[in-house]
Amino acid sequence: MAPVILGLTAFPLAAIGIAAYLAVVAGPRMLPVAGAILLLACCMQILAAVVLVKLSRQEAWLWSHQDSLNGLDARTEDALARLAAVEELHDDTVTSAQLGGVAADVHRLRRELHDYVAAQPHWRHYGPGAESPAATAPAAAPQVAESKPGKVQGREQLTLLLEPVVELASGSTSHYRAQVGLADGRGKMVSHEELIRKAEQGGMRAALDLRMVRMVSPVLQRLRNRNPGLRIFVPIGRATLAAPEEAGRFLALLQRDGDAAKGMVFEFAQQDVGKLDAAGIENLARLARTGATLALREVYLGGLDLPALRQLGVRFLSFPPHAVDAGSGPNAAWNDFAREARALHMQVIVGEVKTPQQASAVSRVARYGHGPFFAPPRKVRADAGAAQPSQRTANVA
Repeated sequence: MAPVILGLTAFPLAAIGIAAYLAVVAGPRMLPVAGAILLLACCMQILAAVVLVKLSRQEAWLWSHQDSLNGLDARTEDALARLAAVEELHDDTVTSAQLGGVAADVHRLRRELHDYVAAQPHWRHYGPGAESPAATAPAAAPQVAESKPGKVQGREQLTLLLEPVVELASGSTSHYRAQVGLADGRGKMVSHEELIRKAEQGGMRAALDLRMVRMVSPVLQRLRNRNPGLRIFVPIGRATLAAPEEAGRFLALLQRDGDAAKGMVFEFAQQDVGKLDAAGIENLARLARTGATLALREVYLGGLDLPALRQLGVRFLSFPPHAVDAGSGPNAAWNDFAREARALHMQVIVGEVKTPQQASAVSRVARYGHGPFFAPPRKVRADAGAAQPSQRTANVA
């Protein structure tokens, strides 16, 4: 209404001008009329000023209520997140002693991730006289400062992304590869690689892997209702198998959700598998005995025992583009390897394909490929799969 009131003030000003004109031109006979017009114009001007003052106060009052509602919304989301965490801990039958350890680990990971976000120069938005996000945000629930005044600071939130795995012969999407990113309140995203690196440094890789499996499960169920042959590759770290307690939680989660686990392909780096100790190898064998499908990524040809890997449950081998073709085309060793892998029903994947030349070269020896050349990872909606327990919804944006 403020622009309307300001527009209406033009009429009292015009009336004042008319009254002055009558008083000067028409002489003493029109003075009463001019005075009446002048008095009415002044009253209208005063009324408009009063209305403007009241409108400005009303607007300030509404903004204060808006800020309060935003604060309540943020606290509600935090409470819901805590309830979800408690439900997950209850599902995992975590004891009270373990609960304290999990809470401490989560606290440490959040603090490290927040320190990383705050350290990025292009993510800093300081208002007049404001302190940095690292100095003002609570350690237990880190928040990144918003650049706009009056907005509630956004919480960091894990986001699931799915990268298409394309069949090179047809160019169609056959499977997906799961990734996670950390989104702040302004839409900035910590990449999957950076998040994994920080989680491993903070000793939280196993917890992050469990969380990723839980996020993938409802999405996979919906996708497999449409295409039963579809799989989602889930990268798993060495820490998840190295510790008996973490491996036990991981295996227990797979046993509870057996249908979804059948559609997942658990992807391990070949270098990580080579560094497993006796307990880690035993946990990997336990994972294989559950019937889980495994994949090796960042594979190099030297020393590969394909029959042993096939017996362990490895069905997919993922190579970088330069390992397949350094520019002169696949050599004889690669052709022999591809032939042996096909004979054992093991599929070759090439990741991080960035150029048409790489896509053309790897199609000679590999069946699947993924990377920026085909399609970027697609963000999955936060409520995907949560609409109906029996038939969950997975919308990939």
